[in-house]
Amino acid sequence: MVKELKDINMQLMVSVWSKYDKKTTFFKDMTKKDQMLNGTVYYDAWNSKARENFYSYSKTAHFDIGVAALWLDATEPEGFPNVDHNTALGSGNALMNSYSLMTTRAIQNGLKRDYKTTMGARPFALTRSSFAGQQETGAALWSGDISGKWDSLRRQVSASLNYAMSGMPYWSEDMGGFFRPSDQYVNSDYHDLLVRWFQFGAFTPLYRVHGGGSNTEIWNYGSQVEALLNNTNTLRYRFLPYTYSGFAKCALDGYTMQRAMVMDYKTMTNVADQFMWGDSILVAPIVTEIDNSAKSRSVALPTVVGGWINFWTGESMSSMNSNGENGEQSVTVVTVTAPIDESPLLIKSGTVLSLGPMKQYVAEKLNDPIEIRIYTGANGTFELYEDDGKSRDYLETKKYTLIKFDWKDTLKQLVIDDRVGSYDGMLKRRTFRIVRVGVGRGVGLLPEVKPEKIVTYVGEKMVVQL
Repeated sequence: MVKELKDINMQLMVSVWSKYDKKTTFFKDMTKKDQMLNGTVYYDAWNSKARENFYSYSKTAHFDIGVAALWLDATEPEGFPNVDHNTALGSGNALMNSYSLMTTRAIQNGLKRDYKTTMGARPFALTRSSFAGQQETGAALWSGDISGKWDSLRRQVSASLNYAMSGMPYWSEDMGGFFRPSDQYVNSDYHDLLVRWFQFGAFTPLYRVHGGGSNTEIWNYGSQVEALLNNTNTLRYRFLPYTYSGFAKCALDGYTMQRAMVMDYKTMTNVADQFMWGDSILVAPIVTEIDNSAKSRSVALPTVVGGWINFWTGESMSSMNSNGENGEQSVTVVTVTAPIDESPLLIKSGTVLSLGPMKQYVAEKLNDPIEIRIYTGANGTFELYEDDGKSRDYLETKKYTLIKFDWKDTLKQLVIDDRVGSYDGMLKRRTFRIVRVGVGRGVGLLPEVKPEKIVTYVGEKMVVQL
């Protein structure tokens, strides 16, 4: 089955709990070796030999047959068997919250040792709890078994922002909720919620759907819903060059892509339902029934040079402040329309936005050509990061490339600098389709049919006059 999935370009992640049925050989073996936690069915994650055993079981059962990653559930651990007991490392109370760190590290260390060029090159796990520094293990948190209700969606936004502000860049959720209504496949109100949830999820670190007791494949909700959700899937993939460049900064510079407004605009301390995606994109998802019915919502826009531009229409949403400088203290509240197929996305003036081709999966084809959308009204820069997408060469031998785009607004010039760096398999010859965004031009999901310039880039500095 794993091979069949790989043949259709899917990778398998298996749900594994760090507990054992008492009838299993795992439980009997680790109990005999005093590696279980206080006589419970959970292993002692603070015992180094127990961690090695925990990993070895999954190595045999999963990784040796090509399973790509583990979904490490219940890493609180569930039921708190360490409370008021000792662990191999000391007080269970003192160590309580680090169980997930120990468990995800056990898997990561084993993968890096035994599968250096495959699963161990960029280890990944999904887990229900987290601890300081856990991002180093390649483990992403998800927010647990949430309900498929509007209020849950609203609270997921603030939850994700608080998590990112703790310094952890990898967050995930059950889009659509884990607990769903019994009539989910025919309930039009739930369908609206599902569509809006995908639109929010497309601008979170991990984009994934999950539901308990459900067939969550998008075709189960009817052709209209399927089409809307596929549009959002396509949007997520088109944003890959921008998003991947941002996550390179997470890995190399301690950045976080999902950013509470206060991280970039210091007076916006109480905004919990909108955020920045990287430096340039303001995401304001529809998260209430009222806004969904109104097909619009209010958005707080910090004052920036040149203002903000609606991604879907190209319309300017605000103007620059009177002295022509960034006015972080000033905020303008505007109403943004949001029909069911559009979630409000506002792009900062001066943005050089890189959008990739349509894809069905990441490795289907290289990101070429790339559409470069320029949002005029201010100067701006963007660095396009690329690597081989699979190895650790980007980290260990600095094999990656950076291409800097510098937009000079007054001169109407886009300067594309010399490419810096290299990696195995890189595209030496690139096509950039460059378009200045205007009302109805260079907007929305689809590539602009008639860009201002189509240029061939071979790694040497060039100046494009628009």
